Amino acid sequence: MGALQLLLKTSPAALLLILCLRLGTGAAQELPPNIISANLTIIPNGVPTNYLVTFSVTNHETPCVVIKTAIQATPNVVFPSGNFAYTSCLCSTRNFFWDIQTFENATIIGLAQVVSEENICPPDVALYPVTGDKVFVVDNVNVTP
Repeated sequence: MGALQLLLKTSPAALLLILCLRLGTGAAQELPPNIISANLTIIPNGVPTNYLVTFSVTNHETPCVVIKTAIQATPNVVFPSGNFAYTSCLCSTRNFFWDIQTFENATIIGLAQVVSEENICPPDVALYPVTGDKVFVVDNVNVTP
């Protein structure tokens, strides 16, 4: 059976797959770079069981973005001042802070997401289109006896 006869008997889906594999992906199909990035820092805060969590989020685009930030922690972590989620206007880098207490090793996860939220940024600030871009950062608290 010749190549032409085999090609004529092949399903359209298989032909499309072969065409895509043969041509590869173009530059238009590449994923865009992250609009935001984040860093999580956990430092002792006076008492051996108290820690200060700093979650820094950076915007990599010229216009500002609206973000929601929060942290999640393993169940052995206590938030004496409360565990709050923040919604804010991010034009460069912004730091968010939480006080935590733990008597055991723990895992902290910082979460940030670009969202569509009105009346967060000033009216005259240009906003980057909402992409739903998300980042999360994981760090550990190592309690030393």
